[in-house]
Amino acid sequence: MENPFLISGYIGPDYFCDREEETNRVISALQNRRNITITSIRRLGKTGLIKNVFYQLKETGVRLLYIDIMASGSLTEFVRILCNAIVLDEKKRSKEYLKKISRLLSGIRARLVFDNITGAPAVEIGYTHPQEAEMSLEQIFAWLAQQKDKYVIAIDEFQQIIHYPEKNMEAILRTHIQQMNHVSFIFSGSNKHLLASIFSEYGRPFYQSADFLFLNRIPKEVYVEFVYKQFERHKRQIDINDIDGIIDFYDVYTFYVQAFFNRLFATGEKKINPNLIEKIKTILLEEREYIFQNYKNLLTANQFDLLKAIAKEESVKHPTSKAFLQKYGFVQASSLRKMLTTLVDKEIVYQENECFKISDVFFAKWLQRI
Repeated sequence: MENPFLISGYIGPDYFCDREEETNRVISALQNRRNITITSIRRLGKTGLIKNVFYQLKETGVRLLYIDIMASGSLTEFVRILCNAIVLDEKKRSKEYLKKISRLLSGIRARLVFDNITGAPAVEIGYTHPQEAEMSLEQIFAWLAQQKDKYVIAIDEFQQIIHYPEKNMEAILRTHIQQMNHVSFIFSGSNKHLLASIFSEYGRPFYQSADFLFLNRIPKEVYVEFVYKQFERHKRQIDINDIDGIIDFYDVYTFYVQAFFNRLFATGEKKINPNLIEKIKTILLEEREYIFQNYKNLLTANQFDLLKAIAKEESVKHPTSKAFLQKYGFVQASSLRKMLTTLVDKEIVYQENECFKISDVFFAKWLQRI
C-alpha cells in the first residue's frame, strides 16, 4: 500500500497538497516566456511545486530539466550537472541518445561513464583552466539553441552561483539565458535574501529578469482536509481535530507535517488514538537525539541557551528586549545580537514575519522537552 504522505520525491497530484494557485502562476509565466524565481524557507515545498508544474507540463511536449546545484562549488561543476540532466533527458526519449549528444560531449570535452550496477550514464569532466568551463557552458547553450523542442530548465538553489570562485558567474549565465528564445527558466532557492539581491538589485545582471514568487505555508484548513481525505481513502479513522492539532504542533511546516503523518500512516492502525499520536511524536525525537546532542557540542553554551529560549517561546519578535533578556538570564543585548546573527548565518535560526524561529521544527520540539 502506497504511503500517501511523501517526504521526498513526487508521484502525482493525488499525493500533492494544494499549491494550485502557485502552480498556475508558474505555468502561466513559463507559457508566456517569462522566467520565474521561487523562494521560501527551507523544506516548505519548493521542489515539490516544481515537480508538480513539470507533471502538468509533461503532456505539452516541453522538455523538462531539473538540476539542483546546492552541492556545486564552481562553474565546472555547474556544467557537469547541467550536462548530466541533458543526457538523462535524451536517454529517456531514445535508445539512440548517444548519437544525438555526441556533438555536445565532444564540444565540451567530456566523456560518459556508466555505473557498473545500474548502467546509468554520467558525464565526466576535467578542466585545467576556468576558461574551458566557460567555453563549455557556451557550447551547451548553443546546443540547446539548435534543438527544435521547447525547454523548461529549473535550477534549484540558484543562489549558490554567488559562492563560485568565478565572480562573473551571474553575467556569464545572464548573457546566455537572455538569448534563449525557446528555453524558459525557473530559479529557486531557500535563501530569500540572496535570491532577492540577485534579481532586485539595480546593476546586477539578472535585475528584474524574472517574476518573483514567495512560497508561503499551505493554508491550515486545506492541509487538514488533505490529510483527512488520505486517511479516509485508505479506510483509516482519525479525528479531524487531532489532525488540526498535529499540523498546528508542527507549525504548518510541510516537511515536518509530512514526516509525522508518514510515520502515523505506516503504523497500519485502522483507528488513530491520542496515545499513538504522542508515541509517534516521541519516536521522531528519540531517533534524532544523537544529532541534536551533537549540535550542542558544536555551539557555545550561550548559543545553545539562546536556542532553548527561542524554542520555548516558539517565535521571538524582540530578542534583544529587556523583558526577553531578563526572562532567560542574558546580560547584554549586543552579545545576544551577535549570537543571533551567527545562528542565522548557520541557518539554525531563520526570520519569518519579523520573528525568529528554529529552522528544524523537530530540534525545536526536542529543545522544549529538555
